[in-house]
Amino acid sequence: MDHFDEMAWVDFARNLIPESVRPAMQRHLDEGCKNCLLTVQIWQSVLAVAQGEGALTPPADTVRVVKSFAAAPRASSGVRLVFDSGLQQVAAGIRGTAARQLLYQTDDYYIDLRLEPRRESDRACLVGQVMDRTGKDAASHGISVRLNADNLPIADTTANQFGEFQFDFAPGGNLSVAIVRNQEAEILLPL
Repeated sequence: MDHFDEMAWVDFARNLIPESVRPAMQRHLDEGCKNCLLTVQIWQSVLAVAQGEGALTPPADTVRVVKSFAAAPRASSGVRLVFDSGLQQVAAGIRGTAARQLLYQTDDYYIDLRLEPRRESDRACLVGQVMDRTGKDAASHGISVRLNADNLPIADTTANQFGEFQFDFAPGGNLSVAIVRNQEAEILLPL
């Protein structure tokens, strides 16, 4: 008894075998070749699973959101997000708040950020404060702060004597703030 090769059975299961060969392969199965019948059944099962995969495809908008998170800047190691108002439930009857409040903590600093859109223009405002956790207020004075969009700097400033800073900017994608303590140590905070 001549057997057909595995690739022929794959094509048979997928209905891609030429019509001139199909009757001979079917006859071979009907004659009771258990090995070839098992091969066809395996490939039919694989095909059934593959056809079911289409139902598991996520919606395009969900894929877009996940990809944007993957492309977003990551916080530096040792940085903990303590509070994010965007993750809080909105009180009943309130449609939403325009400003977003973020509080980060590192071993040395608390970093408080408030991001709010300007309603009268296509601008946004970021107000922040870098507070030294040791209680030495002067430690955060004069610290350099940089605003990035898509990992490119768009503005920079220096914190005042209270560790406060502010940016007024045109919003862009993948915003982050860099707190530059010195050239080697930079704290990156995603917005």
